[in-house]
Amino acid sequence: MNLASLIGRDLVTVGLVPLILAFTILISALSVVYVTHESRQLIAKQEKLLMQRETYDVEWRNQILEENSLAEHSRIERLAETELKMQRPSVDNEIVIH
Repeated sequence: MNLASLIGRDLVTVGLVPLILAFTILISALSVVYVTHESRQLIAKQEKLLMQRETYDVEWRNQILEENSLAEHSRIERLAETELKMQRPSVDNEIVIH
């Protein structure tokens, strides 16, 4: 008789309680391993998303700075004069409508 069949026969003859307990312990251990693995994956994903958020936050701040510099009044006035050849109207060219 081999060892596996001897152990199996002893578990059945002694009772099912030790077998059920052993099975429960095995399932519990595997569950702990699975939950730990899932937790580590979620923590890694969270870390990656936090870094991505930081990158987007820096990019957003840079866009705000660029928008402010492009909307600066003196820059717009200079572009209007140089590229569009615009001039301020003289007093003679002004028409006031009441």
